[in-house]
This record gives sequence, C-alpha cells and structure tokens, in this order.
Amino acid sequence: MRILFTKRTFSPMGGSESLTYQFATRLAARGHDVRVVCGQAFDDRPRFLERSVDVIQVKPRGGFLGMVADASTLVDLMRVEELERWAEDRDLIHNVGREYLDSSLAVSASLDVPIVLTPLAHPGQFHGGDAPTDFERYRRANAITTMTEWERGWYAEHGIDPYRIAMTGMGPNAAHSNDGPAFRRRHGIPQDAPMILYVGRRERYKGFIHLLDSAEIVWHRYPDARFVFIGMAGFYGAVVDEFARYTDERIVAVERATSAERSDALAACDIYAMPSIHETFGIGYLEAWLHDKPVIGGDIPPLREVITHGTDGVVVAQRIDDIAAAIVALLDDPALRAQMGAAGHAKLLERWDWEQVMDRVEEAHRRAVAVHIPAGEALA
Repeated sequence: MRILFTKRTFSPMGGSESLTYQFATRLAARGHDVRVVCGQAFDDRPRFLERSVDVIQVKPRGGFLGMVADASTLVDLMRVEELERWAEDRDLIHNVGREYLDSSLAVSASLDVPIVLTPLAHPGQFHGGDAPTDFERYRRANAITTMTEWERGWYAEHGIDPYRIAMTGMGPNAAHSNDGPAFRRRHGIPQDAPMILYVGRRERYKGFIHLLDSAEIVWHRYPDARFVFIGMAGFYGAVVDEFARYTDERIVAVERATSAERSDALAACDIYAMPSIHETFGIGYLEAWLHDKPVIGGDIPPLREVITHGTDGVVVAQRIDDIAAAIVALLDDPALRAQMGAAGHAKLLERWDWEQVMDRVEEAHRRAVAVHIPAGEALA
C-alpha cells in the first residue's frame, strides 16, 4: 500500500513522534511504500530517505512567526498545496497526534483518498482533543486507531462508528540494555544507591514536579536515593525552571539523551515513575518493563488498563505524599520490585510485541480502504 503519514516532527525520539517513526519505518520494512510529510525532522535536507521511508520537510506558512507557532501550538500551518502534491499518488493518509489534522482532512477530501487518524486525545486537558469540533473531525475519518480499549470505548461513546475504531497499541521505543552500571558511573550515581527514573517531556501534567517534590520525603528513609529526570522542558518548564529549587547532587537532570543513553538509564534504575494525569498510553512504562523494572503511573483510566495495580506496577493519585509512599514501599521490598518487573516484561511480550502491533495497524489500514466510498459512487 502507498501510505502518507502527516506529523509535525518526524523523529525516533519523543512520544507521538516516535510512534509515527515506528509505524512508518516498520510498515516500510513490511514492503509498503511509505512517505512522511512533516514540518521538521532534525535533518538539514528537505527530502531524504530514513530506513526506506521517503521523508519530506515542508516549512509552515507565515515565515519565522509561522515556524514559532507551528512548533509550539496546534495551529495547522501546513501548506495544503504542498501536502496535496505529495499525497496525489497515495492510497491512504495517516495522521498522528492531531498536528496538521485539518490540512490532512482537506487533502483527503480533495483527492478522495481514505484517511486514518491516531488522535492520541488527552480528555480534560487544554487542547486535549475532546471538544465538539474535534469529534466532528474524527467522524470524517475512515478509521481511527487507539492505544487502549478504554480509548476505543471513549470514541464510541462520543458517536464514532465502533467498526471504524481499531485498538493497535504500540511497542517499546528502546533497545534492551545491560549497561546500567555505566550510566551510573557517567552521572556520579553510586552503584548501590536507589535510583528513581523519569523519562519524558517535563510537563506539569506528567507529574514530574510532584515526583521532584516527593524526593524530600523519600530522603527521610533513603537519604542516598537519586532522582533522575531525562527529557526536554515542556511549555511550563521552559517558563519556570523547577530544577532551580534543587541544587542537590541527588537530583540528576539530563535534558537530551540518545536512545542508547535512555536504555542504559532504564537498566540502571530501580523504579520508573511518571505519575501523569493526562496520558493516552505511556510508552515509558513499556520500556521500563523491557528492562524488568516496576513502574509508577497516574491513577487514570488509560493507565489503569496499561498498568495492573499491584501486579506489574502501581497507580497513584498525583499527590506528593502518595507518590513518595509508593516509592518507599517499592524500595522497601526488592523481591516485590523484581516480581513486578518480571510481570510487566511478560505482559509486554504478550500484548505489545511490535509485530503484533503492526499486524493491527495494517488491518486498520485495510479497513479504512474497505469502508471508503469514492465521491463518484457516493453521489450516484
């Protein structure tokens, strides 16, 4: 199949960015003709091949101000005429993360090409994808893919045809590492010190501030515990530097890390924690389980489906005391940590192996093409 993905940023790093990258490159590896049109790909070339994927970078409308708005908001500044040019020979358009959603829908309609959406909505969050206008857009899709069954049911409850909703999930975006000791050496972390790891954009809703503040409580019982944060500052973090309050060497901040460095950190940690209150799925939990580590997530419906509380991790309210108590309880019980990590690893292999995920993505694409009624036939 000839597939066009639309996404603001095409990159192997990040959440929705890495999901697009994995979908595109793995479909190309399966013999599909895959193209990506994006606003940026951290590559100077306007067009290049990445693992057999044809990547096209299109500068947004509006010059410099347009580039700033495109990088920081959900305003759709894609050049529709350019997107249409690169979509003319495609059998299917797949938009991920709602960026360039309006332009993708417009080109789908103008070229009469079926479209699949992976909205990755965060209900209740500002620009979370749950407004009435968002559902109007979703109803125009030939298929919608979701990360969880909870999300699938949520779309159905809001009037989306259940047949057009496919739960695909995703797989881990990390390679397994056995080099945890090297990560600790590089960052001055004693080999026997408890290590709590956060990997993700430093957004307030993801709970990184609450995790940071929980350190003071954890240190009462485990004074040598290290809290490691890997990820770039989000919108709030770019304005207010929460780390400025902590000059303690036990807080380790790594803004940019390679994929290998991130995997080493997962191998090095004792607990992975991201107590988010707005999450579609949370790939970091899967990557922690890839390294047999227990996880702490937010107590919200999607994460209660991903994390089985008390079996492969813990879900907690986004409150400092609750987060600290969960960390201390896990540090107190090495056997429980090992048991939870092993259970998470087994679940990962059973439910989110990439080959299984991509089988489901291909089925969603076939379903989108099958339900698409060409404009000529619809008018007949």
